[in-house]
Amino acid sequence: MPRRIPVQVTQTVSRLLEGGYMKKPPAWYEPTLRHPPALVPPRQSRQRPDSDLPHALQREAREALTHRERPHMNSRKKLRSQMPPLRPQPIVYDADRIRRQFFRDHPWEAKRATTLVEMDYELEANPEPQIPKGEMPELIHWSRLNPSVEDVIQCTLRTCQDSDLSLSQAYRRTIAAYHAIQAEREHRIRYANYEARSLGADLGRSETTRGFEKEQRELDKWAGVARKDAAPVEDDQATAAGTLARKKRVDSTFTGGDSYLKAANQLRTGQSATPSTPSAPRAAQDATASDDFLGVAQSLR
Repeated sequence: MPRRIPVQVTQTVSRLLEGGYMKKPPAWYEPTLRHPPALVPPRQSRQRPDSDLPHALQREAREALTHRERPHMNSRKKLRSQMPPLRPQPIVYDADRIRRQFFRDHPWEAKRATTLVEMDYELEANPEPQIPKGEMPELIHWSRLNPSVEDVIQCTLRTCQDSDLSLSQAYRRTIAAYHAIQAEREHRIRYANYEARSLGADLGRSETTRGFEKEQRELDKWAGVARKDAAPVEDDQATAAGTLARKKRVDSTFTGGDSYLKAANQLRTGQSATPSTPSAPRAAQDATASDDFLGVAQSLR
């Protein structure tokens, strides 16, 4: 016979007696019929309280639904469809809710430096502050200089327990005190640096200065790359222009326009502005064209 739970043993023996497989019932059969064994806890039926059910399934709603003239099976099906599923609910602690909301409001607090050195003994937990009876808990009772995330959590929970404030109101009250303490700490550090510098202390370059220096180094690096890329393009353009490009005079002496008028008169009378030889008339013409870069001689012809 396979394994049975205690309630099924009596039922199985009853079926065996009815089928003729057993001729005589055992001695314990009659007592178990009069006093059936209890069900195991997983198979016991429990009545869910009204507070755990939706409003449509509470006792008053069920009684009102029963007195109506409706088919019985229809109401039963509707009740079963509205019954919430019997699944384990997620376990959520108030400390986890506060910690999640704190890091959502202050994401940079997760970057705070902590000690990661492993030790062979357990560090002692921070002692619970002694708050006088009738006084509201304050964050300064946990830390006056630099409160941590756990200090904020413990202060919020203690405020919610010792007062009529909700968890959200206690959290907002603790966060306001946290911001005030952090602002005071920032002012202390800033004016301590001012005092040290006024007394001649060399604190080195600040993070802002280092950031500007890194940015300038990157800009210089990209500027050098850009110059290397632009140099071949300029050389190609100059080579393609060749001798057709006009060249300015090398002599930068200011003559008040006399040199241009003199060159124009020489060209008008058929003389060359630059010495030339009979064997190279083309070179003389090119030299004249290169000297007349404003086109004054061409306009006077």
